[in-house]
Amino acid sequence: MKSQSAIEFMSIVALGLVLIGIASFFGVDYITSYFSDINVVNAQQVVEGLISSINLVYAQGVGATTKVYVTIPSNLDRSGTYIYGDEVTLRFRDGSVHDVYKTTKVNVYGSIPLNPGRVTLTVKMTEYGAIVFVNDHTISSIVVEVYNDSSYQNQDNTFSPGETVYYSFYLANESYDFSASSDVNLTIYYPNGTIATTSVVSVTNAYSGSYVVGNALGRWVISAMIPDSKVIGAAVFKVT
Repeated sequence: MKSQSAIEFMSIVALGLVLIGIASFFGVDYITSYFSDINVVNAQQVVEGLISSINLVYAQGVGATTKVYVTIPSNLDRSGTYIYGDEVTLRFRDGSVHDVYKTTKVNVYGSIPLNPGRVTLTVKMTEYGAIVFVNDHTISSIVVEVYNDSSYQNQDNTFSPGETVYYSFYLANESYDFSASSDVNLTIYYPNGTIATTSVVSVTNAYSGSYVVGNALGRWVISAMIPDSKVIGAAVFKVT
């Protein structure tokens, strides 16, 4: 009888451990899914808020400004996060890669912080397009541009393998004046999101450089980031 009771007891314990394991597995899966959903919602709200603000200042004309209050999602990925051309795109990773994006009615440049949390962004309409600034940061915006010539006159976003991409970026201060200085982490990403080259450069107001692209076809990203605040600006070009 004692051995039978012991066997029954061990069976109950084993069953309990199995049930706990199953509950833990689904619990972790549920938590992961929950935070993924929160990131998606936050990313969608950021993109929608920025697009609405950009289209608003575009309708009002040069000189118009507006503010937008958004919550930056966690795990933003520099390799696919940019405000450039006619597109606002956020990429984040939570086990897999998610891209949330939408197009605008006008060319747009500027910055967004990688750090998660509530932030105020200012959108200003200029003769060159809409520019997005990050409030309450010494460096409020980084505008990155891409060219096909060493004189930095002909903006271009389409290149062939082996061609030289010329790029420049400008730093804006809290007064929305393009006059600022900082170290900048400069990274160029292959279309698959891996790093092609990265360096830290010292910038006063503006910086120019060049890069010979390889054979990887698709959308490359040139990303400039202020190391302390993680405010980034980026440009996209295609290799076809």
